[in-house]
Amino acid sequence: MDKPNFYRAKLKAYETLIKQKSFSFPIEPRKIKLDSYNIIVISLQEYSRITGISIEQLTSNGSFNDGYTYFKNNTAYIFYNDDIETEGRKLWTISHEIGHIVLKHTTQCEKNEQEANFFASQVLAPQCVLKQLIKNGAKVTSDYLSSKFKISKEASDNCISTLSKVIDNEHIITEYDDIIVNLFKPYISSDYSLDSYFDELEDRRKNFY
Repeated sequence: MDKPNFYRAKLKAYETLIKQKSFSFPIEPRKIKLDSYNIIVISLQEYSRITGISIEQLTSNGSFNDGYTYFKNNTAYIFYNDDIETEGRKLWTISHEIGHIVLKHTTQCEKNEQEANFFASQVLAPQCVLKQLIKNGAKVTSDYLSSKFKISKEASDNCISTLSKVIDNEHIITEYDDIIVNLFKPYISSDYSLDSYFDELEDRRKNFY
C-alpha cells in the first residue's frame, strides 16, 4: 500500500482555507467553497424527509453511517448524520468529506482515509497554529481545543498526539504556514497563558544563580 501523502493533505487544506472569501473562526466547514465543485451539505435526515428515501437505504444499512459524498454533474452532495451526538464530530465528518473532494480521491482505502482525516485536522485546527500557540505559552490541551476550535474530544486528542509525530516534522512545513497563522491570529492571540509566561520568568531567574 502506498504511504499517505501528509504533506499534500496539509498543503491542500491550507490552500482551501486561504481561498475562502470570508474567513471566520471557529471554522465552519458547511460554508467552505471550492473552485472545482459546487458543494451542498445536507443531513441524511433532511434528505430522507425531502426525498422519502429511508435512512437505511441512504446509508446502505449503516455502512456509511457518519456520512459520505455523492457526485452529480458539477455538484458534490455531502451527507452527514444529524443524529451524531456532538457537533464537533459532524464538523469533522464534513471536513473529512471535503478532503476527499479536494484531494481527488476516487477509491476508498486506508491511505485515502488517513489523508482525508489529516486534511480535516488541518482545516479545523491547523498544526502550524497549534505550534505557534505552544511557542507563545498557551496551554493547548484537549479540552482547550474542543472548546476553542469546536472539534470533538477524539479529534482534539488526535491533534495533540500528532504534534510530536514524524508527520509534523520540519520537512512538511508548507509555504502557507505563516499565512495560516496570521489568519487565525486575531482569534487566538488572547489565549496565551500568563502562567506559562511567569513560569518562564522564574526559570530565567533561577539560571542567574
